[in-house]
Amino acid sequence: MLSDEAIKLKKRYSKLGGLVSAFAYDPNNVSKLKVWGQRLNFNLITGLQPKAKNCQKEILTLNGIETWKVTTPNSDPNKAILYFHGGAYIVGGPKGYYSIASHLADITGTTVYVPDYRLAPEHYFPAQLEDGVKAYEALLVDENYKSNQVAIGGDSAGGNLSLVTILKLKELGIDLPAAVMCISPWADPAATGDTYTEEMADKDLLLGPIMKKQWAKYKHDGFGGYYIKDDDMDSNNPYISPIHGDFTGCPPTMIQVGGDECLLSDSKSMKIAFENSNCEYEYYEWEGMWHVFHIEAKLPETTKSFEMFGEFLNKHMKVKV
Repeated sequence: MLSDEAIKLKKRYSKLGGLVSAFAYDPNNVSKLKVWGQRLNFNLITGLQPKAKNCQKEILTLNGIETWKVTTPNSDPNKAILYFHGGAYIVGGPKGYYSIASHLADITGTTVYVPDYRLAPEHYFPAQLEDGVKAYEALLVDENYKSNQVAIGGDSAGGNLSLVTILKLKELGIDLPAAVMCISPWADPAATGDTYTEEMADKDLLLGPIMKKQWAKYKHDGFGGYYIKDDDMDSNNPYISPIHGDFTGCPPTMIQVGGDECLLSDSKSMKIAFENSNCEYEYYEWEGMWHVFHIEAKLPETTKSFEMFGEFLNKHMKVKV
C-alpha cells in the first residue's frame, strides 16, 4: 500500500506532465541551449531534496573522472558503493545526486562514490562505459579497495551503466565487485518490452510524458538515439542492451523497480537474463510507484528501499553494514 506521502506526490506530479515533456530531448534536433536547460532543471529538482544529517562530500578524481565521495557518520570507510547517476545519459551528475547518495550512504552504512561520467550529446557511446570501467579500476588501484569491499549500483541510465560495466569487467578479466544494485535499470534502450505502452505511460509520472511526446514524433522506435549514434546502434549488443548479456559468473544483483513505469519490462527481462545465466539475483516491484521515486528523499518507500539494499549488501559484502 502506498504511503500517504506517495499518494500526495502522485497527485502533485500528475499536474507537471506538460513541464516534464517540454524538456524532452530530440536526438534529431540537438540544441545546446535545450540540453543546458534540461541539465539545469534536472539538477535543480534533484538538488532541492534534503540531505542526510551530517553528510559530507569530498571532490576527488577517479582515473581523471571528477567524483563526489559522500559519507555520513554511519559510513564505513571499508565498504564502498560506486553509484552511477541516472538521467538518460544526457543529464544528471554528482551535484544533483548528492541527496540520494547521502541517504544511501547513511542507511546502508557505506561510502558512496558518484562519478561525473561523460554525457551525450557531447560524448556518445561507449564513452559512458569506458568511464564506468575506469572509475571502478581507480577504486581498486588508487583508493585501495578490495573488490569484495565494493558494490556497483545506479538508477535508470545508471542502472544500465552498472550492468554493462559488470559485463565489460568480466570480459577484461578484472576482479568483479561483491554485488550490484539497480534501481529501475534502463536495460532495453530499443524499447522492446511490453510495458512501453500508452497505458503505462499514463501511469509513469516521471518518464511517461517524455515518452508519449517521443512516440508522437518517432513512434515506438526506442531511445538509443539519446546517446548512441545511428551507425553504432545495435539493440542486440549487450553493452547497449544488457537484457541480452551473459551474466554467468557475475556478482549477485538486486533490482528494484516501480510497478507503474514504462521501464518495468526492462527489469523483468533482466530477471530472464539472470536466470538464463544462473546468476544470483533478488527482484522487487514497488506497487503503484513511479520511475526512480528514490529522488524523493522523505518518502517512507525510499527509506525502506535503501534498507533493503543495505540488507542485500550486508549479505554479500560479508561485513555487516
